[in-house]
Amino acid sequence: MGPDLHAQEVLKDPAPLIEGLRQKGRLVRLRLPILGRVWATTTHADSHRVLGDAETFCRNPVTAGNPPPERFFWWAPRFVHPLFRNVTMLDGAQHARLRRLAAPGFSTIGIDRVRPRLEEIVARLLDDLPPDRPVDLVAQYNRRLPLLAICEVLGIPEADRARVIRWVTPVGSVASVPGFFRAVPGLWRLSRHFRADFEAVRRAGGRTGLIGDLVRVHDGDPGTLSDDELLAMVVALFIGGFDTTTHLIGNAISTLLQAPELREELQARPEAWPLFIEEVLRFHSPVMFTNAFHVTRPVTLGGQPLQRGDRVVPLLIAANRDGAQAPCPHAFRAERRPNRHLGFGYGTHVCMGMQLARTEALIATRALFDRYPGARLAEPAADLPMLKRLGLRGKARLPVRLAP
Repeated sequence: MGPDLHAQEVLKDPAPLIEGLRQKGRLVRLRLPILGRVWATTTHADSHRVLGDAETFCRNPVTAGNPPPERFFWWAPRFVHPLFRNVTMLDGAQHARLRRLAAPGFSTIGIDRVRPRLEEIVARLLDDLPPDRPVDLVAQYNRRLPLLAICEVLGIPEADRARVIRWVTPVGSVASVPGFFRAVPGLWRLSRHFRADFEAVRRAGGRTGLIGDLVRVHDGDPGTLSDDELLAMVVALFIGGFDTTTHLIGNAISTLLQAPELREELQARPEAWPLFIEEVLRFHSPVMFTNAFHVTRPVTLGGQPLQRGDRVVPLLIAANRDGAQAPCPHAFRAERRPNRHLGFGYGTHVCMGMQLARTEALIATRALFDRYPGARLAEPAADLPMLKRLGLRGKARLPVRLAP
């Protein structure tokens, strides 16, 4: 079977596994949940190469002569099949077209537009937290902010948000095929809801937010964006917009709860916050590995010959802790620079929402400690379980006592 990247001891301290894998080679064979057997990179250079060479390493398996996702995931319900053809799973002109349509919502201008609302949401979430008893920040704060933030970016009406969030929440616990099937009912309701919502936007003559923008593009020229592409885009953005950011926020807060001196330094020097967030991305690697890439032509990677159709997964957690790029890679340095981490990927498939995620993490972490400078863990850090979720690294829960 090989090493288990989702074992509790690995998630709590990945350093031994990373070094062990690297001793085996720059490219190693792993068996990952749902994905099966793949090649995995163990260095920054090879991960960077896979992410950056779109001609040799593609995301759409068909481009590399492999069966389409709906045949690989033959056990998935049929209504899920259109969702496979989303912006994260396509290449070339198709990928560029879809990414160009969604990019404005995640641009600097788009984020500046929603930033005041993000600050309002954070303030309201903090108002709702009980200061007189322990509270699980993962459930009550870290997860709620990204969910409400992506609702804001997409323009999901306030009246719909609670049920949409309820339907999508089980997706955040998928770590296996059985876990996927537990998420299927909510995913089906989510898909049905969005198809109906597109019609509601049309009847209303438009709506503020990315959904309204995409519906307008579709209706102006269905050849630019098909019905299924519209649905796949919105579902992918919604799901991708909350889960990873939840654990970026959680890892940032958890770090500071265990480092009061660093917390005081950041509060005294606000200009140091951005570098701190970048080091959280590198050291904790909320996204441990990417979706699989498919080899389009014979190539040698990490000294290993690969053939067309082979599958490669950039192991970001290993790349981010590669001493060739980051001196003392297993040490947390809040002001590390340069910091060339791959926390958001790289190349044509670099995370579209990375600036939104950075903004959410910075606002959420600063606001929490500004309001509750004496916040502390309600249980020993060593006792807190890590989330078992495919490809993610973060606390399953984070019990905190906010006030002394």
